[in-house]
Amino acid sequence: MVNKILAEEALACYRFLIENTNFQGGSLGYGLTLDRGSNKVMSSIAGSGFMLSALVIGVVNKWDEHQKNLLRVRKTLINFYKNIPHYHGVFLHYLEFETGKRYKKCEYSTIDTAIFLNGMLTADNFFQDEVISEYSKKIINRIDWEHFIYELNGRKVFRMAYNDIIGGDYLKDTEQGWIHHWNMFAEQLSMYLLAAGSNLDENISKELFLGFERTVGGYGEHQFVFTPLGSLFVYQYSHAWFDFNKYYDLCGYDWFKNSRKAVLANYQYCQDQKENFKAFKEGLWGLSSCDGPEGYRGYGAPPFQTYNSVRRNFENRTDGTVALYSIFASLPFADLEVKKTVLKLSNYPELIGDYGYYDSLNLENELWVGTDYLSIDKGITLLMIDNYFNQTTWNNYSNHRLIKKGVEKLAFRKKGVIWQL
Repeated sequence: MVNKILAEEALACYRFLIENTNFQGGSLGYGLTLDRGSNKVMSSIAGSGFMLSALVIGVVNKWDEHQKNLLRVRKTLINFYKNIPHYHGVFLHYLEFETGKRYKKCEYSTIDTAIFLNGMLTADNFFQDEVISEYSKKIINRIDWEHFIYELNGRKVFRMAYNDIIGGDYLKDTEQGWIHHWNMFAEQLSMYLLAAGSNLDENISKELFLGFERTVGGYGEHQFVFTPLGSLFVYQYSHAWFDFNKYYDLCGYDWFKNSRKAVLANYQYCQDQKENFKAFKEGLWGLSSCDGPEGYRGYGAPPFQTYNSVRRNFENRTDGTVALYSIFASLPFADLEVKKTVLKLSNYPELIGDYGYYDSLNLENELWVGTDYLSIDKGITLLMIDNYFNQTTWNNYSNHRLIKKGVEKLAFRKKGVIWQL
């Protein structure tokens, strides 16, 4: 029964991504995927990255025809290369769905561009089409990775974003320019593979990968390198494309095991808080960024602190809201816990709409449901369910020539292979 629920949810996620993507011939917004179902104007570059990966899954599962999805990928990449705004090759975070123009005052985002590139390379490896390969190379080769490198306390790190609008998103009213940097562990692991697989110098590539803080902490018996805010999606995103379960990094660290520990810590924290929150008492869990009763919030589980915040008070990062997608996306890391929880979700038919499970729920004041659909949330759900059963995205992304090159330059080692000193 639970496998049937998971299969139905995967198909529902696929339908959302396809039916909320601009596939209108001749449109300057071709290939753009809505950020969320309730906003028909704002599209997300990251959403398009998940959509490109979904096109591959759709063919493998016979939800759509091979040629139909191949042409969708072709037209998306051509349009993105020719018409979608970029800064040194890095795309804007949000764009207008119909026109492909910048959405309000949003920023050029390195991580959202990386997610788009991940989907692009997945499709490139799967379809083996000359036009797709041509435009994949053009989009990759246009990125000036060195322009986004920043020296921080003697370490090389990537910039997070850039905004050329004074007072634009993430900037003060009188500011313009760079926006923060990837100096901590978060969802950016695949960015290092992308940069290394491009023409970035091998030594610089390694310095970047070693440049972010690896702060170790945990909850209960689960100790791991953790993200400052504790949101579960951070431990899932890079793993949606690259199969870290097959590799150790150049230091011999196992990032797949790291995410498994983080998922189990999140699960355990929710169980330990069951007397304080009704959803946890019902056996539900999954603290991650999602819609809540008071709006969108970055929910998370401990540990929350980094070296820079060790003197600050712990922040309460839950009000009992569960991010449903974070449960499904944890399937490869903790399948027993996930399947048990998915069966409990069946007790709440109100959680399912036209495109499968909604975004979130809260039981503190009866049942509250976040009834919107977010493309990145449906996207990570689809990819991780499919990776668990079929490894579609893992196999295609990890076997792309650029990613193989990145693995070699970063000196990742396959598990079971003896170190060569």
